[in-house]
Amino acid sequence: MKRTRRNAGFTLVELMVSLVAGLFVALAVVGLSTQATNTFHEEARTAASEMTLRTAVERLRADLQRAAYMGTGNIQADTSIAHAPGSANMPKTGPYTGLYRLSSFLLTSGGSATNAPLSVAAGMNPDVLEISGNFSTTDDYVVRYAETGTSSCAGTRLWLTIDSPAMWRILSQSNADASLEAAFQPVPGYQFAARIADDTGHFQYLPTCLGKAAGVTPVSGGGISSTAYVDLDTSSLPFLTSSATKTNGGASGLGVGRLRVNPIQVVRWEIRPINTTNSGDAPYAQLVSPAQTDGGATDKYELFRTYEDVTGAVTQAPELVAEYAVDLKFAFSADKSLVTDNPRVLTVYGFSDANNAQLASDPTVNVTAQPQRIRSVHFRVTTRSAIADRTDTFSLPQANLQQPAYPTRYCVLLACTSGQTGWARLRSITSEVATPNLAKFFY
Repeated sequence: MKRTRRNAGFTLVELMVSLVAGLFVALAVVGLSTQATNTFHEEARTAASEMTLRTAVERLRADLQRAAYMGTGNIQADTSIAHAPGSANMPKTGPYTGLYRLSSFLLTSGGSATNAPLSVAAGMNPDVLEISGNFSTTDDYVVRYAETGTSSCAGTRLWLTIDSPAMWRILSQSNADASLEAAFQPVPGYQFAARIADDTGHFQYLPTCLGKAAGVTPVSGGGISSTAYVDLDTSSLPFLTSSATKTNGGASGLGVGRLRVNPIQVVRWEIRPINTTNSGDAPYAQLVSPAQTDGGATDKYELFRTYEDVTGAVTQAPELVAEYAVDLKFAFSADKSLVTDNPRVLTVYGFSDANNAQLASDPTVNVTAQPQRIRSVHFRVTTRSAIADRTDTFSLPQANLQQPAYPTRYCVLLACTSGQTGWARLRSITSEVATPNLAKFFY
């Protein structure tokens, strides 16, 4: 029977041509989809880097603004420190290194570089900055009376007035004892500092006890019937009375109603990897297990904020502020003029200026250090994308710039060559923060 044209199908040649044409279309669609997916993931990584960077900057900004808050700009030079006639404010050597060098800022230029060799290879030199102040509370506490030899470490116990506004805020907490303890000892098992102010305008800085630093003991249901205290370690540094200072500060009698006390801490900002291969990594070891997917890789650096105790040791409470951080730089604006100078003249230093480290150096070593004269802090924080997705480096052109170009891509390998996918994109924020708590210091 003869087949009509209406019943005819596609020939084999027609089917092959259509399949090949469809294959080309499918390949084009897959190619576009793959490119779109890669672009999406690249932009997601960059967005995550920027979000992390902005969070880190705000966290750092808050700490910088609290520098010397309820504290001192330079404990070795501070004219308001109570001390005996003819003696220094503080020793320069002894068990409490962190307390002896207490200052608003202590900068170690390039201090993070030994833990970030890839950053150094990229032309960066990340700093370490230590900031002192009261970071755990905004209150000071009225002392009811001081009792020697009764603290948990056989030092001086400061019994606190219960009916002060500061103590009412503590007593309103569900666990008042833990709240007061956390204010004076933010990391258990370490000694921190306390500032004791007297009614002559002078201050003493003493370490708290290593065990329990402060507490509240409820009596008859709590409230004003409770007792509260702060325990001081006076084994190396004495609790001074006005007779010892010849009325140049110190406690008079039992110090009833004439003393106030507040906590003081030092926080350390640095860039380092999460691993346990370098010396001094013990405080960070607890972070290695959750980071095993990265193998504790030394090519991945993080921005950390960590408390230091009065001995200068880093505590076992590192706060990971930003992942994939690669650079951290600080510079200062300082007032070097005399009190009588008008108008005041500020000197602004760049990031590469050696005067920054000189200005905010250890006052127990450098007698000319003047961290108390810092009036603002300039900082730069840089993070990179999680994955290297670029094949070449790139820097802004140096034309019309007053300083060398800063890189916008970062080699995650020991050495990268052009055309090799080993470059990660960088995001940086540069900002300035005023230091209002230092504005009154001219010593």
